[in-house]
Amino acid sequence: MSDFVDDMLELMHILDRVVEEGECLLWTGYLGSSGHPMIKVRKKCRLVRREVFRLCCGNLVPRQPIATRCDERCCVNPAHLFASSISSICKNAAKLGAWKGRLRSAKIAATKRAKGKLTIDQAREIRMSTESGPVLARRFNVNTSLINGIKRGYAWKDYANPYASLISARGTK
Repeated sequence: MSDFVDDMLELMHILDRVVEEGECLLWTGYLGSSGHPMIKVRKKCRLVRREVFRLCCGNLVPRQPIATRCDERCCVNPAHLFASSISSICKNAAKLGAWKGRLRSAKIAATKRAKGKLTIDQAREIRMSTESGPVLARRFNVNTSLINGIKRGYAWKDYANPYASLISARGTK
């Protein structure tokens, strides 16, 4: 009986942190780094959707994702939740364009560049320079192949510049 009372109190605690918008119950509490609703339960951070699904529909397989029929990231309405699979979530995300485009490429490049020796301004300077690769490599303390890659447009692509592909084509046949 105590587990039932604990579960009901937990569900009431969750419902105190939602707002009704149309048919959705949108979470107003903490969002994790991925933007999904999170809550602290018994001193552990948990996904709110999983907790609501567990409380309303039963236990889940470990690491089984819970998706929503409404595709609203903050929705925790039990009627919208369903147990899904990682592959179906990935297929749905691909249909929505999650792994395509210049924005994703720019995010990946920014992550890699955070650990690099050069800055985007230095890469732009290298790209526009008329000096030879070995001279630039010594000046910037990097490998000549990186300099050549920057000049050819393979490395350090400039996603902020809409004409970057035209600039990198300079000097190619």
